[in-house]
Amino acid sequence: MAEHIYYLVCISVFGLFFGSFLNCMSMRIVRKEDFVKGRSHCMNCGHELYALDLIPVLSFVISGGKCRYCGKKISIRYPLTELTFMILSAILFLHTGPDWILFCKEWILVGCLFSIAMVDLESFEIPDMLIVTALISWIGFSILELILGICSIKYIVFRLLAGFILGASTLIISLVMDRILKKDSLGGGDIKLFALLGLYLGLAGSYELIILSCILGLIFAFLRKAIVPEASKEFPFGPSIAMAAYIVLIIGDTITSWYFKLL
Repeated sequence: MAEHIYYLVCISVFGLFFGSFLNCMSMRIVRKEDFVKGRSHCMNCGHELYALDLIPVLSFVISGGKCRYCGKKISIRYPLTELTFMILSAILFLHTGPDWILFCKEWILVGCLFSIAMVDLESFEIPDMLIVTALISWIGFSILELILGICSIKYIVFRLLAGFILGASTLIISLVMDRILKKDSLGGGDIKLFALLGLYLGLAGSYELIILSCILGLIFAFLRKAIVPEASKEFPFGPSIAMAAYIVLIIGDTITSWYFKLL
């Protein structure tokens, strides 16, 4: 029990720091900046930030939410994203337990989904780079699981089939809706994201993902219109897909089990 708590604390702290990196990376992707090279800097005055300025949450609190160099307010987005990813990481560990291969595999996916949601909210685009990163992670860890005897060829084939079916289904639905609505109904990034998630969630999880992402999408669209009446009718679907995927990742097996008990 004590060991489990120790791991949970370590993962939460690491999630806090990694959440800070994901936030920075997402902002640079939106601004078409190189997130690999170059030091972190204040978005207001451009001053380079140092170690004292980059401690997740704590730096924000110590500075009173203001830049130490220009005195302008720092967006509340920074501590919120850091704390959010910390919580997401902790919940994921509680779900997987100390199954480190499964945890790392799903944690990388969650990190990509988190960044996709932030980027899509600002730019209405889902970067291929993040989808490819999650795809490479799935391939790498699946091969490792196969070598260690954790999964079988049959399991991998079924996951590949789920990815193909989900991607093809959403593509067909998108083409039909485009004809009916006379405009784009689903972006190419959304379709690729669905296909990717089929690999992680399987056939049953894919079904749950589609339903839940649509429900969350409708809620998001309603709230967005209520809060920002002048907002355009188009809205980013990526955050809804990402949130739905995380929920299915955590409780998808429970939902599937409950459903089959009703039959």
